[in-house]
This record gives sequence, C-alpha cells and structure tokens, in this order.
Amino acid sequence: MPTVIQFNRRPILEGEEETPVGLPPSSSLQPRIAASGVGVDLTGKPKVWFAVGPGRSGKTMLLRWAAEMSASRGEAPIVAAADPQNRSLKNYLDGVAEPPTNDATATSRWLEALLRHLMDEKTSALVDLGGGDTSLHKLLTTVPDLGETLAGAGVVPVAIYTIGPRVDDLAALASFEALGFQPATTALVRNAGLADPMAEREDAFARVTRHSAYQAAVARGALEVWMPRLDPAVAQEIEAKRISFTQARDAISPEGRKVGPLGPFDRARVRHWMTAMGAELAPIASWLP
Repeated sequence: MPTVIQFNRRPILEGEEETPVGLPPSSSLQPRIAASGVGVDLTGKPKVWFAVGPGRSGKTMLLRWAAEMSASRGEAPIVAAADPQNRSLKNYLDGVAEPPTNDATATSRWLEALLRHLMDEKTSALVDLGGGDTSLHKLLTTVPDLGETLAGAGVVPVAIYTIGPRVDDLAALASFEALGFQPATTALVRNAGLADPMAEREDAFARVTRHSAYQAAVARGALEVWMPRLDPAVAQEIEAKRISFTQARDAISPEGRKVGPLGPFDRARVRHWMTAMGAELAPIASWLP
C-alpha cells in the first residue's frame, strides 16, 4: 500500500503575541464572578437563551436546531430575532417575534419588553442577538444586573456564544463579560463546521481557546461544547428549501408546499449530524427551553 504522509500545520507558536478583542466597556463596571455552570440542571425551569455570535458563526443554525428539539418535546418557547441588522431566523421558523424597526435603541426597548413578558408569564424564549454592539449591550449599560434580575423573577438567563476559529469571534464574549453579564449558565459553542476539514478541530481552534478572553470565561464556569460539522452542500440545500432538519432527515415536505427530498446519502448525513448534535450538546441539554 502507498505511504500516506500528513502535513499538519502548527496552529500557533508557543508564546505568540495575543490579538486584543472586544469593544471598550461603556461603563466602569467591573466583572462579577459567577458560580460554575457545571452540573446546573434547568429541567422544567423557564429560561431565556441570549444567543450571540458574528455572522456565519452558526448561530442561526444552532437556534433552528434548538427550536426543533423544543418542539419535539411539546415545548413552545418564544423565538425572537432581536438583532438590529440581520433577522434571518424568520426565514426558517414560523412565528418568529421581532421588533417593528431595526433602530438599535428601539430594538433594545423591545427586548426589554420581551424580557418583562417572560418574567411575568414565567415562560421561555430563544433570542437571536447577533454579535457586537447589540440590543443586549445597550440594555446592559442601563440594567447592569440584568442576569440577577431575571433569575430573581424565576427566569434563568442562559448565555450562548457561537464561535468560529477566528479570534475576532471572541469580541462579543469579551465585551459582555466585561460589562458583568456572566450567567452561571454560559456555553461557548465552537462551530467545528468552520474549521479546516484537514485539521484536527482542537488545532484549528487553538488560537481561540488559548486566548485570555476565552480562558477567563472558562475559568469562571462557562461550559465548552462543540457544534459538529454538517456538510456545507447539505446545509445549503436545506436552507434553500427552507425546511427543518427533521424534515430533511425524514424526506417530509412542509404542509402546503411541494419540496423535493434530499437524496438518501444526504439524508444519512443529516441523521448523523443530528445524532452528533445531541451527543455534543448533551452537557447543556437541560438548558434547552
């Protein structure tokens, strides 16, 4: 048999200079240390996901999967698109709540009203916030103890950060942590689908996972999980058809629509990916609304 030689890139140089990330805090607040999220069981508790991540970090894909998993259990959390600029979530899910405008200040007020509703009704939500200077950032500057306020009203805040192998993807994490938004239930979701498929995922993310902003979040209790890779061509086909992952896996057309099914191999790829998602995200399974 021919000899196969693999050439692995050295991901980072030992002692390499670190790239600064994050926006300057808009207040003088100091970060608060939160308890570790390890072992926190949120089963049966109202919770709100604050999903944060830059464009193409896998955030929308993760939220679509989370909404499907909730629906499969008979749950119906509010799904909200609160990113002032990009609200693509409504292209894939029915009944997505959104502000009537993309004005950042108005969106922040809308988010505040949504959170008041969750506290009053003791219900759950999945909120797509985008990345960077979001409506949550504006709300935190005026309500710095937002996490504690929600928890005190019986709604558990869950911070979900989708991260690719770029150090710049840590900017929102660094900014929110510096503002003191440090829920005990925080997950760092590393999207393996964005890594070089020829490299080990740990190597591809080495510069990110060794960054001080990432390490600080882990040290105070944030959980690290992986989002497994779904073949990009298959993911694009599902997006183009505007179908759910379950519909793609089971060759089901949405009610009232005629959609050609994926081929048998692609359906198998979706089935494998959904199984892998359940396994990789098992540490935060009870955090799903």
